[in-house]
This record gives sequence, C-alpha cells and structure tokens, in this order.
Amino acid sequence: MYKARIRGIYSQSLTQILLQNHFEVVQPTPEVARRFGLPFKSEIPDMDIWDRSDLQGIVAIAYESVLMRLTDVLRKRLGGVITRTPRVAKSSVYRGLILGADEKTGQTRVDLGGVSGLLPDRGLKQGSAIIIQVRAHDYGRKAPVLSSSITIPGKAAVLLPEAVVRLSTKIKMSDERNRLVELGRKIRENSENWGILWRTSAEKLTDDELRDEVDDLLDTAHQVYSKFAETDKPELLFEGTSNADIEFPAEVKETLDNTRAKIRPTVKLHHFYKSAGYAALVDLAEMIIEERPDERAYVTSKLEKVFNRDMPKVEDQINIEHVKLDGRNIILSRGRVISVNQGELVIRRQFRYTNRKLKLAPEYPDDIETPPDEGDYAITHVVPGSETLVTEYFSRNKQLKGTYVNVNTGVEVYPNTQNGPSRIRYVDLEIDVVSPANGETRVIDQHLLKRGVQRGFITKEMADRARAKARAAYSALTGDTSPWKLPEDDLSEPSPVD
Repeated sequence: MYKARIRGIYSQSLTQILLQNHFEVVQPTPEVARRFGLPFKSEIPDMDIWDRSDLQGIVAIAYESVLMRLTDVLRKRLGGVITRTPRVAKSSVYRGLILGADEKTGQTRVDLGGVSGLLPDRGLKQGSAIIIQVRAHDYGRKAPVLSSSITIPGKAAVLLPEAVVRLSTKIKMSDERNRLVELGRKIRENSENWGILWRTSAEKLTDDELRDEVDDLLDTAHQVYSKFAETDKPELLFEGTSNADIEFPAEVKETLDNTRAKIRPTVKLHHFYKSAGYAALVDLAEMIIEERPDERAYVTSKLEKVFNRDMPKVEDQINIEHVKLDGRNIILSRGRVISVNQGELVIRRQFRYTNRKLKLAPEYPDDIETPPDEGDYAITHVVPGSETLVTEYFSRNKQLKGTYVNVNTGVEVYPNTQNGPSRIRYVDLEIDVVSPANGETRVIDQHLLKRGVQRGFITKEMADRARAKARAAYSALTGDTSPWKLPEDDLSEPSPVD
C-alpha cells in the first residue's frame, strides 16, 4: 500500500479518492484527520502531493510506478485530468554517450538512450561515455538539464560527492541539528569520501535507522558505478523520483466538488472559487452552512454576489490564457469585452496576421517579412464551461474573413485581480476547425492531438471526445449532418497563436 502526504485546496477530495483506492494517507492536516478519523502517522510518504502554484491542479513527486498508479486512479475517478510527466526522472543517473555540441546553446548534448539532455560542461569528446545525472525535468519542449556531479538520494539522506555533512534548512531544533551533524561526522569516517545531506524526514528516525539508510545508499552507489563499467550503451543506472504535473480543467474541478460534498458541506464551484483566489471567503461560507444548513441559499447568493463584482464587464480589458497540452501557457493578444449577455462574453481583439491564422497565407521563416493585415480584428464568443471557443475574423472593412473553432477543455472565466485584468482560461486540445469565408472548411492539427496521447498528456478517450467536438463544429459550419469520416488532417505545422 502506497503512503501519500497531501496538502492544498484539493486535499479533502483527493484524500477521499485515494483512501477508496488503497492508498494510505500519512501526516494528514488536523482538518483532514478530523474529517476522516485518521490517526497522525509520521511515516515517510511514498508520494508527496501539493497544489500547483497557480492552483490549477497538483504536483505529485514519487517514483514512476507510484505516479502511474495515481494517474490511473485519478483518470478513472475524475475523467479528463491532464498529466505531464518528464521522460526522464529528476536525480536519475545514466550512462550517457556524448553526441557533441548543441547547435543552439553550445552545451554538450548527451544521449541517455532514446532521450538526449544538455550538459553545461564543454569540450567533451564526441562518442565517449560519461556517468550523468538529471538535474531538471524536461517538461514541455525543453531538454533535460544534466550534471556530471552525482548524488544518491534516499528518503532521509542524500549521498553527496564531497566530504561534508549538511542538513535541511527545515530542521529547526538545535538539539536535533547537533545530533544529526555529530552522527553524520561519525558515518563519514567510513563513507568512502561521500558526504551526507540529512533531509527533513531524518529528524523522525533513530541513529540506527539513519545508519542503515546510509549503508543502503552506499551499496546503491557501488552498484551504480559497477553497472556503468559493465555496460557499453546509454542506459539508466539509477531511477530518481519524478514530478507529475496534473492539471484539473473545469469539468474535473466540478467532479472534485461533488466528491468533497460527500464529506462536508460544499458550495457550488468550490474548487473554481478557490483557484480564483477566494479561499477565505469560501471557507467562511461553508463554515456558516455547516452550522446553519437552512441558510445555504442565502449564504451562497452572497458569495456569488461578491464574486460577480470582480467579473468582467463591458469595456473591461481581458486576457485569454491558451494553455497547451505540454504545459506552455500562451497569453493571446489582449481583448476588450464588448458584450455580456446571459453568461456569454463577446470579446474583440485586434490582429496583424489574420490570413495566417485562417491558413490563407503560407507560413514564413521568422526572418522573412510577412504581409500584415493591419486593422483586422476578431470577435470571440466565450461561454463558460463550453468545450469550444468560436472566433470570427474580420477585415478592417468589417468583411467576414473566416471562422476558427478551437476545441478545448471547459472554458473558465476568472475575475480581475490587483495583478491584472480578468482572464479566460482553458487547455487547448490541439484539434481545430477552420472555415475561411471563401474557402473549404477543414479540420486541422489532428497529428498534434495524437501526439498528446502518445506523450501521455491525455487519454485516448479524451482525444476521441475532442474529435467528436471537431466533427460537431465541422457539421455546424458546413451544414453537413450526414454520417461522415473526419476529414484528413492537412498535416500542417502547429496552428499559429496570437
């Protein structure tokens, strides 16, 4: 049974889900312990879960097998979660093969066996073998960052390649710090020139337990270097822990709300409100509802009233966050709200290259001047929760040039804050429908949707749902409602964004 430590705004819903799927929750918060009747266990977790910095999901750190189990459980219970895991895990040690200097960075590119990474060291001989460690993940399109300085991490200690004893800064008690420093110095006498870093969890273990862990790490280090000497090809020598970036789109937040409602009183849009920065207000509302359940409607209406004060109004500026499956968050050109009607927002934005967006003009290299479409503009229709975003492009003379239907996760509309204007947010599912006013309606970028499944960002079921949305949009634009096969992708490059 895997042990999980969970923190953040999703902790109660996730605790419910994991307990029902044979995970053990350790070191629970006092609130979670009270709600679920959990004893406080100080055991070291196999997996740590906490909020993403933007509150749009969670980050989980564990070995790959544990993360695969977590992903499987969340997808079965919640549906459309988007999971991003690196192709190589942080702290993993590899026997690498020098490929030569990278053309863009000048750093050394190293083959790890199917994946290559970048090593800051320069001047290394092409074709030579090197023992290498992953220092940073390869989320998105970035290559893994490598180091030739090897560490061997454990749950309570890390072997360092220098003769030192260090402690986690989170270990605050002076008596405990002195104990660990003294123990580290004694162990160092027989550690074969390895140094020791005591992790936070070390303060919960006895001297004998810590000695045993260091002995195990020394054995692991010996095995790593022996394996490096024995093999003649790039391969993994030691597996480190991976970080899984797990995004919760609008429809997943709603399912989490329903899960949490089975545990305690939960207002509608609980997790959306919290991700929008209204956590304290939501907590207060739910405390009142728990004590006075007959006042739920009144309290909820007041919460909605406060929230709606900050929502976009006519003439407000607004951003569109176009999040790619690989995690890149692209802010499209800023728009202006021109209409709010029964929940639908209509946004106007100005453009320079409308024809390129509608695939009416060829793609040009970055260093080639492209003909601008100054004065052209777009009207985007935003319906909260919709899994498509429809944009109509117009010339400066107000002539319709075409329609672009973006297929995405449920659209979320966030209020303005002190840091910026209101924003529209969704995750782009890559496949789109483009319909020029005087051209053929086409479904584009199917290959990017397929790539998202291959990389494990989304499931095949999510991809099939996206294709169905594209089919529906195609039928709506063409008037063709008869059974049909999805038109072939034009295999173009990724759709340009604003």
